[in-house]
Amino acid sequence: MISRRSLLTMSGTALLAVAVAAPALAQSPSASASMAPAASVPAGPTVAVIATEYHFGGLPTSVPVGTTLTLENQGVELHEMIIARKNDGVTQSFEELLALPNDEALAYVTPMEPLFAAPGEVAEGSIVLTQEGEYIALCFVPQGMAALPDPSASPDPAWATAPPHFALGMVQTFTVTAAGTEVGPLPSAAPMGSMAPAASTAP
Repeated sequence: MISRRSLLTMSGTALLAVAVAAPALAQSPSASASMAPAASVPAGPTVAVIATEYHFGGLPTSVPVGTTLTLENQGVELHEMIIARKNDGVTQSFEELLALPNDEALAYVTPMEPLFAAPGEVAEGSIVLTQEGEYIALCFVPQGMAALPDPSASPDPAWATAPPHFALGMVQTFTVTAAGTEVGPLPSAAPMGSMAPAASTAP
């Protein structure tokens, strides 16, 4: 996982690489295979996540194993959804893990292939959650990127200082529970950029 500290200091070229790599990963044959549900995991509900500036809408605080996530971009900028699962036995919070150096953070989480969508489009593919545990959803696209640029052109220098969407609030933690359990409530609104656990909207 790319840490909050290192991501905010990445060059425009590196930020562009993150955004450009997402659709290729999501469409690769190996990505499709790795997202297939395990044979012992029953199919769960499909949750349509809506990406806007700068928020994941429709993503509950908990979902059962076997849930399929899709991504629709209803915003005006490019958006991606990167899902990572906290490895078994890890006690640090996601906020603490985001502050670690990249290589060290990757020892504690397992990222999945991202979903990527241009404005007004639905991402190709989906993500099937086949393990219980603690998860996080993030968007690393730099603020202001509304279209993939010409790869042969020089990177826009503004990307070097533009914050990634997750730093603006496009980040959410959620839990994957046992198969057959109910889908949890949607999170309540949180301060922009907050990594505090979302409060339930249930009465």
